[in-house]
This record gives sequence, C-alpha cells and structure tokens, in this order.
Amino acid sequence: MGEREMQNQRDLLVRVHPLCVPYQFLRRMKDAVSELTKEYKENGEPITDDSTNLHKFSYKLEYLLQFDQKEKTTFLGYRKDYWDYFSDCLAKIRGANDGIRFVKSIPELKTSLGKGRAFIRYSLVHQRLADTLQQCLMNHRVTR
Repeated sequence: MGEREMQNQRDLLVRVHPLCVPYQFLRRMKDAVSELTKEYKENGEPITDDSTNLHKFSYKLEYLLQFDQKEKTTFLGYRKDYWDYFSDCLAKIRGANDGIRFVKSIPELKTSLGKGRAFIRYSLVHQRLADTLQQCLMNHRVTR
C-alpha cells in the first residue's frame, strides 16, 4: 500500500466519523491481529517481513501511535515522533531500554520515524511490544 493510499484512508476515516475513529480503528486493529494469528496457525511458521498481514498491522499500529499527536519539532527543526515518546518513557527503566539502546546504535537510522519503526520491529522480534506499550502508558510523567 502506497503512502498516498494510506493518507487517503486516514482522511476518509476522519471525515466519516471523527468521534468514532478510535473505536472503529481499534476494531480494525483487533482484526489485523486476528489475521496475523490465523496466518501463523495456518502456516505453522513464524510471521516474516513478506507477510502482507504484518504490513497491515504495522501500518495500523503506526497510525495508532501517531493518532492525535501534536506536531512537535526539536530545537534544530527535526520532527518529533513516537520514537521520541518511547525513548523518553523507557530511558531509565532497566531492561525496557535495551531496544532503545539497540536502535540508537544503528547509524543508518536518521529520522524519528525510522527509529520508531526499527524499535517496533525490535519489540516484535523480542516479544516485548505489549510490555513496552504498557510501560509507556504507566509513565504518567511522559504520557499526558
């Protein structure tokens, strides 16, 4: 799915029912997880990067993490994204910051969005995504 198609879907969701988007979107997110589970059970093998269901899930997760986020930039003008949120939330939590350190060690990652995607991938591979999200949501200092 191209970037333009994704933006059109986002715009359509917001235009149709702006107040119902979170519920509808969460339902679609649940469906994406169900499709991943079904694919895993049918194939009996781990989900790989070739999976279209994984791409759909990743798109939905990224949209959810960016939903209603205020546009922020750093002092130097770089756009802040959900990577910065994860980094702030998990920086001082022992064990939870392994993924943060791993992503920061990859010199090819330049943007917050790229780092965020790499962090999500790391969390999925190490089966820590749910724990990571829970840790961040419980951090009331950063999550307002």
